[in-house]
Amino acid sequence: MNRRLLATVCSVCAWWGSGTGAAEPPPSATPLASPAWGTIDTSTAPLGRYRFVIDRPPADGRVTVPAGFPAIIRATREGAATVDVRVEYSADATQIAILWADAGAAADGVVAVETADATTQFDDGRIVFSARDAQVDGKKAKLEMHPGNARIGFWTDAADTVSWSRAASRWGMYDVRLSYSTASPSGTEVAVDVGGTTLSGTLASTGSWYRYATLPLGKVYLPTAGEQKVTVRCTKQVGGAVMNLKAVTLTPACEGTPPAQADDGTITLHGRDATVLGTALRYEPAEKKQTLGFWTRAGDAAAWSFSVRQPGEFDVEVLQGCGTGQGGSTVQVTVDPGHDSGAAIEFTVEDTGGFQAFRPRMIGRVRLDAPGDHALRVQPRSIAKAAACDIRQIRLVPVAR
Repeated sequence: MNRRLLATVCSVCAWWGSGTGAAEPPPSATPLASPAWGTIDTSTAPLGRYRFVIDRPPADGRVTVPAGFPAIIRATREGAATVDVRVEYSADATQIAILWADAGAAADGVVAVETADATTQFDDGRIVFSARDAQVDGKKAKLEMHPGNARIGFWTDAADTVSWSRAASRWGMYDVRLSYSTASPSGTEVAVDVGGTTLSGTLASTGSWYRYATLPLGKVYLPTAGEQKVTVRCTKQVGGAVMNLKAVTLTPACEGTPPAQADDGTITLHGRDATVLGTALRYEPAEKKQTLGFWTRAGDAAAWSFSVRQPGEFDVEVLQGCGTGQGGSTVQVTVDPGHDSGAAIEFTVEDTGGFQAFRPRMIGRVRLDAPGDHALRVQPRSIAKAAACDIRQIRLVPVAR
């Protein structure tokens, strides 16, 4: 992933509406505090996301976290590639630091921070299962609590398990990630069951019971919305204890594959290849549908990442359906959101006589000036009736010269 695409993806995830009304760009960065190392952008705090803008890097590579900050689940450095950064606590969690040196960082930069104080589904669709309200089954493992650092500790018996049961508002594909710490040697193996699918991973030592990292476990598809059971168990223990478990996170993921430009220059963005950012919108895979549907919240968006070999001007065609009497919603299509070269087009949804009665519509023209990776994002500005529309695909059709 190159720097342009990463910045675009970060912009797509960060630029969010209220979730209940018209979608608006977030306000400008607001400092949570005045740390010595820089500022904290709180514009996406309702999504449990913050950006630590480090313009005065500390000499010891430790970026201190202000007192009272929400529990940190994951920290990553923004750049040409996503680099996970460990988070370290003092024994009583009164001092917390992001280990900026982990990212090879002596220079300025930005750390993206994900937080959750309890088990929560955020408006962007991310679901965090927090140790704070987990069910522990066994003889040894138990909840330990310090401000900002709830974790399942004392996990010395590999037979113990940790689980949650929570309703997911939508079906779809998710990336699964474990947040943990361990001073035991590397090699402990764990299995995480999500909705009946089991993912496995091997823990690397974080060097301290108070130093936390994350482990990507892979993707899981939830075929239905509703109650989901998540269980973490140890399948092989190395050392005196399994781990300190902070959280399991499910993050909406691409349903299919990132599109590429065809030989004739056309770029087809099918609904199955989108990443859904929201709690109601989802891809409907049924043969007669194959569409992004359930678009009942103005805060929900769909985003595509795609590659371009032949830049230029493109007509934007939306394959849209809308039920009888349900037209009138306003939808915005944004190409390369967050970039100076980005462009936005708005269109008013037309009643097509049915949500799966799809009709192609040319809604405007955009220019992609450079080859490489780009992004497109669709989000309602307002919803007139019960739902905005269904969108099966969007095509970028090169303008004949």
